[in-house]
Amino acid sequence: MVKVRLLSILLVLASANAHANVVGIDSQNFNPTSNGLDFVTVQSSETLEPGILNMGLFFNYAINTLPNYQNTTTQNRYSPQDELVSMDLSFGLGLMKDWDIGLTVPQVLMQNVDESSTVFRGQFQTLGVTEIRANTKYRFFGDANGGLATILSVNYFMIEDFPFTGRDPGPTFNLELAYDFTIGKVNLGTNIGYRFRNPGDRIDPTIPVEPSPDEFLFSFAGSYLISSIDTKVIAEIFSSLPTKQTQFSTDRELSSAEGLVGLKWDVSHSVALHVGGGTELYHGSASPDWRVYTGINWAVGPLFGKQYESYQPEALTAQNKPTVAFIDDVNFAQVPGAQETFIAKDVLFEFNSDKINESFKETLGKLATYLTKGDGFKTLQVVGHTDSVGSHAYNDDLSMRRAQSVVAYLKQIMPETEHAKLSADGRGEREPIADNGNFQGRALNRRVEFNIQR
Repeated sequence: MVKVRLLSILLVLASANAHANVVGIDSQNFNPTSNGLDFVTVQSSETLEPGILNMGLFFNYAINTLPNYQNTTTQNRYSPQDELVSMDLSFGLGLMKDWDIGLTVPQVLMQNVDESSTVFRGQFQTLGVTEIRANTKYRFFGDANGGLATILSVNYFMIEDFPFTGRDPGPTFNLELAYDFTIGKVNLGTNIGYRFRNPGDRIDPTIPVEPSPDEFLFSFAGSYLISSIDTKVIAEIFSSLPTKQTQFSTDRELSSAEGLVGLKWDVSHSVALHVGGGTELYHGSASPDWRVYTGINWAVGPLFGKQYESYQPEALTAQNKPTVAFIDDVNFAQVPGAQETFIAKDVLFEFNSDKINESFKETLGKLATYLTKGDGFKTLQVVGHTDSVGSHAYNDDLSMRRAQSVVAYLKQIMPETEHAKLSADGRGEREPIADNGNFQGRALNRRVEFNIQR
């Protein structure tokens, strides 16, 4: 029923196309990512895990975005000549490891142009959907701390009578590289790419605008995670540079650059709220004097596939450290050694509870069998971990209760002679192995570790 409703909303939105007078090359430079990972408009290298669905809804209010065609003197940035309220509805889905896809439907909800001005301004003639954007991302390499990916996206313009695209234009293709890395709680990323336009014929020779050329794309982003309040501070710069100049008799340049600062607050394990603002860094096409935005990302799943692929922290895989394995297929195939660590991830307990799920009991049964192989084991320490959502005290208590529940269950299925070898510890959110600033990193951090001494 939920999927049907979402599809219905999308069809209604797509049926209302915007008509334009002359509004600029692209109606908006503010384009939130469809996967909702890490930043706001700048892509990180990370992709959605297989089966994870992200749904995003963003609103932004922009002042002085539209071009001026009869007076090339730049208006006072604090004196509104035009106002736009726009919305971006998006969906992202992980298909395979290191590969996801997305769809975004942006539209203009409100337009207000100063009617007392004698200056002719480009503006929308009707409100509605401005374009449909589809994208796909493939990650070449990386982990939760960074990597390198490529993004291919295509824009289908829904604006009619648009001089900047020409009559009957083809789709616009964007090819980008995304690179990011993490230093402590700081995540830095950059996107570099090229925009291939397929313009149509010039609509009206009397309008001093030609279809726009190809563009180079550049963007940079940084974020800092404040774990105590489950909030990321995000700063971004996104810009474009045309490959050639065209006739453009307005107060704006074809090049554009905009800066943004915002907050991303993780309300729960799967829901994040965004709020922030931005301003033009260069008086170019579709760059407002300033804008404010708010949005929500809601991730669900996995709808298919495994819970999460393995991620091995360097601290545990380095030389002279314990042998480490992740429990993905409930298969204990490690070669016994002096020390071993097994890690079970995510959906092990009921929500905010220490009650063990039935599927996890099967895993624990196989672990009990594995422990008695060969000469058996000396000790087993069960350590519970959580993500950063919630207070430190609550997470410490929850992680300890979950570890104790695991030990209690193992005692039920193991001989009494082995009970004294079992112990429990809870370390809350203090030892993350992934980024607590997004849905997938938090899922990796919600784990139970089994430290075995042979």
